[in-house]
Amino acid sequence: MERLEKNFIWMAAANIIGSFFSAALFIYLARTLKAEAFGSISYAHSFIFYILNFVDLGLSTYGIREIAKNRARAAEYVSEIVSFKLLLASILFVIVAVFTFMISGQIQFRVLMLEVALLLFSSALTCDWAFQGQEKMHMVLVSFATTTLLQFGLIYALVKGPGDLLKSALLYSLAAFIIPILFLIHFKYRPKLETSYLKQIKVYLSSSIIIWSIAIFAQVYNGLDIVLLGFFKGPQEVGYFTVARRVIGGATLLMIFLANALLPRLSSTFLAKDIGQFTSATRKFLKISVFLAIFVLIPLIFVSGRLISFALGNEYLPAAVPFKIMAVAFIFVMFNLPYSTGLVAAGFEKAVLKQVCMSAIVSVALNILLMPRYGMIGASISFFFAEAAAIVWILWAYNKHIGIKPMAYIKR
Repeated sequence: MERLEKNFIWMAAANIIGSFFSAALFIYLARTLKAEAFGSISYAHSFIFYILNFVDLGLSTYGIREIAKNRARAAEYVSEIVSFKLLLASILFVIVAVFTFMISGQIQFRVLMLEVALLLFSSALTCDWAFQGQEKMHMVLVSFATTTLLQFGLIYALVKGPGDLLKSALLYSLAAFIIPILFLIHFKYRPKLETSYLKQIKVYLSSSIIIWSIAIFAQVYNGLDIVLLGFFKGPQEVGYFTVARRVIGGATLLMIFLANALLPRLSSTFLAKDIGQFTSATRKFLKISVFLAIFVLIPLIFVSGRLISFALGNEYLPAAVPFKIMAVAFIFVMFNLPYSTGLVAAGFEKAVLKQVCMSAIVSVALNILLMPRYGMIGASISFFFAEAAAIVWILWAYNKHIGIKPMAYIKR
């Protein structure tokens, strides 16, 4: 088995195992803390996870691409990028602390928010991306599996009731530090505090900000339809649609993990002008997409009603129709990612950003037009046409910038 295929397997395993322990932890906390305490910690994590977007600024993806081009500089990239991210995390932590003290006089809530905000620093310290750039994807599996296992194990052992709310938040955050610190020791991390290195970071940001913008627009695009549906329809229909949307979101996350396994290979081969290897790597990702579409996604569409009924009860069966529509549209996403990843790897991330912005505009326009009358079905149809437009745009951009007929890959 070739290295790239192993990389796909390692990244898929990291996603699956990490998701398993996270789901187990979610269920345990929901049952143990009870509704009120669980609602508090869920709110805190949701708020901080949004802020986490501003710690990275696309530097992780940029680091993957650049380390793939020059692996000898991996340690330098880690020291430079992690130091800057720690600076960002410190600023954001202070902002969160001030905001928390302004909006609430409850000591417990303030402490809870600060405990969860520690994740800003663990996120800044994370350097899984450096291993991805070196195509050592098994280390990503080690990171995800170990961290989520530690979080689940510590909380399962020490959290026994609603009174352990603050303990559960602190344990969750502290467990997230262990693997990043060990990885930093591996890369011989040296803090970069002198102002001269900021010029280098400025060069990194000129590209990484565009990559970050792609992720931010994609997040807004993928969540805005739920918000808009809430304006036009009642909470019950929003609940049905959310079930379908979250399943599609989970599948998208898996495909993004696989795309991250492909990114370093594409970056290094494009730099070396090895179009044969570049083509071969993209073709393998396309074959994986075809396999998943035929043997996983399509069968899932046919049994979606039964699965929803089994997992959530008959009450949520109306979610089956929007799920089926979006699942068909998800095939476009699966075939989009190999090409958009190739564009980012080759340094044409602006073309991908334009595609994401266009998809968001199409989605919002169609949602406003269709939702008032068709509700969640209209939202699903909007998703379908937005993704159809996206694949057409990305194929055109790929052929324009890279100069390879993309559909020829599938025929080989």
